[in-house]
Amino acid sequence: MQRRTMAALSLVLLAATALAGCTSGDDEPDTSSGAAPTTEGAAPADPDWFCRLIESESVDAATDGRADVAREVEVLATADEYQCDVLVPTDDGGSEVAMSLSMHRNIPGLADERLAEVQAIEGNTAGPEHLGVSYFADTLGVSVVPCKAEANGAEDDAEVPYVFVIRAPLDTDGATTASLFEPLTRMVKEMDQGYGCSPSKIHPIDQGQQTQAPGDDAETTTAP
Repeated sequence: MQRRTMAALSLVLLAATALAGCTSGDDEPDTSSGAAPTTEGAAPADPDWFCRLIESESVDAATDGRADVAREVEVLATADEYQCDVLVPTDDGGSEVAMSLSMHRNIPGLADERLAEVQAIEGNTAGPEHLGVSYFADTLGVSVVPCKAEANGAEDDAEVPYVFVIRAPLDTDGATTASLFEPLTRMVKEMDQGYGCSPSKIHPIDQGQQTQAPGDDAETTTAP
C-alpha cells in the first residue's frame, strides 16, 4: 500500500528533539550567484557549488539530448534558499527551464505544500530512506530532511526542516524520472557534511496515523 504523509510535517520536525549531527564540514557553502555558459554536458564553467550538484547525465535526460546548448543559471541564492535552473533555447530566441534544483531551509508550510504537490501526481512513489520523507513522480522529486540550522553547530542544536526539490517540467514522458534521485542525493549529502542531517528522524507512515519522529533511540543515518 502506498504510504501517505500527513499534514503538519514541518511542525513535527520543529518540535522534535534534536539528534546528533551525522557529520560536520570545515567550510560553509559558497552562496555566490551568477550565470555561466555550460560545456561538457552543461557542467558550469564557473565552479558554482550548487549548480554543480546537477550531473551531466541528468541534464542530458532533462533536455532531450540538448546538453550541448543548455545553460545553468543560479536564480536564487539567499541565506536559506538556493535554486539552479537548467535553461535551453527556444525557437523564438528565448529560453525555457528544462530542470530546476532547489533547497529551502525552515520555510513555514513549504514541506507540506511540496509533498502534497508531488503526491498529487499519478504514479508517484516513495523515495529511498536516505532522503528522509521523499516522493518522486514524472517531472518532480521532493525530499524533506531535518538538518541543523547552522554549519558546525553544537551537538544539541535544534534541527529544522530542509526541503529539497528537483523539477523536470519539459519531461512529460517520464524519461528523466529515474535521473531525479541523484541530484537530491548529492544535495542531501552536501548538507549533511556541512550542517549535520538526520534523514531517519522523520518518516511517513500509513494513512490514518499521524506522521511522527522516531523516539530518542532512533539511529542517525546519512546519505550514501
